[in-house]
Amino acid sequence: MAKENKKAKKISMEELNKELRGYIAQIEALRAEIAVIDDNISTYRTAIKTINNLKELGKGKNILIPIGAGAQIEAKIENPDRVVVSVGSGISAELTAEEALTQIAKEIAALQTLRRTLEEAIVEAYAKTEELLERTRALGKEEAKEE
Repeated sequence: MAKENKKAKKISMEELNKELRGYIAQIEALRAEIAVIDDNISTYRTAIKTINNLKELGKGKNILIPIGAGAQIEAKIENPDRVVVSVGSGISAELTAEEALTQIAKEIAALQTLRRTLEEAIVEAYAKTEELLERTRALGKEEAKEE
């Protein structure tokens, strides 16, 4: 009977460790998603700065546009109030600069909301991880007493 009880505890310890590894993997995945969201927010903020800078420069100004590998091409601002923005599902729409800025701000707000949700999920996963660690420690102490 003692042998069966020890086997049941061993299985329980294995299950706890498996569950613990699952939560740790979940935390890592959530952190990776947050990093992608942060990159997207940064890109949107760069777009906002660019739109504002082009509006400030105004029509007719010559600018240099990076085209990759350190190369740039000269261009002239024709209409700084006309911005083509992705509106989802691979669809883009021409908007005024102000409409584009509003659209981009909405995207940032949505991403920030998603980020907060993921952060809350990380906090919950950490709490579960701590709980599992405590249970694992307690079970380990019990096993050590029995030996």
